[in-house]
Amino acid sequence: MLKPDTSLAEVALSCGFHDQSHFTKTFKRVMNITPAQYRTRFRSN
Repeated sequence: MLKPDTSLAEVALSCGFHDQSHFTKTFKRVMNITPAQYRTRFRSN
C-alpha cells in the first residue's frame, strides 16, 4: 500500500476484492480515511 508504484486497483485485488470501489468503501469504513489519504499521510512518515 505504501509503495507508490502499486496502484490501488492492484492493492484491492491482492487483498481479495474484485473491484477498487468496494475496497475503497470498506477501507474507509474501517480506517476512517480513504486509501489515497492513507497513502499520502503515511508515505511521508
